[in-house]
Amino acid sequence: MERGRGEGRDRDGLRLKPAPGALAAVQGFVNTRNIMRGYDLLEDVEGTAAWLSERGLLDEGARLDESERGRIVEFREGLRGLLLAHNGGIVGAVGALNELAEDALLRVRFDGDGAPGLLPAGSGTAAGGVMARLLVAAVGASSGGTWRRLKACRNEGCLWAFYDGSKNRSGSWCTMDVCGARAKMRAYRRRKS
Repeated sequence: MERGRGEGRDRDGLRLKPAPGALAAVQGFVNTRNIMRGYDLLEDVEGTAAWLSERGLLDEGARLDESERGRIVEFREGLRGLLLAHNGGIVGAVGALNELAEDALLRVRFDGDGAPGLLPAGSGTAAGGVMARLLVAAVGASSGGTWRRLKACRNEGCLWAFYDGSKNRSGSWCTMDVCGARAKMRAYRRRKS
């Protein structure tokens, strides 16, 4: 994989904060669009299908078309909006995200100890299957207390998803070396002018 393309680490040559467990899939998915560098790994049907298939997010044999790709991209940006809200932003298009999630077929399964777990329920639409897998990760992270630690960088020119592992959950930027330093420099210049 090319350095920094879509994963939650090593963008711009810097170590970023990867999310734990299945939440890393949500982080990687959101980071398929790099605003700062100007690329989108989901910009066409073939690239989207390849990226999703490589990560086990697309049902085997599922046919992805432009309409389905568009729904997947819309879902990604809805998730990015939620992650920005985790970082002090305003919760935005929850209604649109909920509408998209209606196609995600999910089921409950009990494990050997009797604990319920949420699983993707197979195929509906190609986009629905992708969303189901990512929603399972998000719901699991929410019940595990890690969901709100996955944030989008406050830098509007970045919005990269990162995992806030700080004790008090006060992380604001994907990395202090790039976005944090830029924000501090802007604040310094405003104070000096």
